[in-house]
Amino acid sequence: MRGADDKQASVEVFSGTLWEAEMIRSLLEAAHISNFMKNCLLNVNLYEPIQSEGAKVIILEKDEQEARKIVAEYLNNQNK
Repeated sequence: MRGADDKQASVEVFSGTLWEAEMIRSLLEAAHISNFMKNCLLNVNLYEPIQSEGAKVIILEKDEQEARKIVAEYLNNQNK
């Protein structure tokens, strides 16, 4: 049974295309950071899901600092 103290806040660490969000999720999972996607079902029905926007990656607040480092590194590598 969960108590009131067991609730943990969630934080959005990425918003972008479905393809990018899946890549971010993969990196977070490799770092053992639990995550989930929001708005991903709307994107799979579009004609070009790689270019559609709005898929969000959500993590627990306790993992935010490490997750943001991973996202920043991914984005930095994409800009090279």
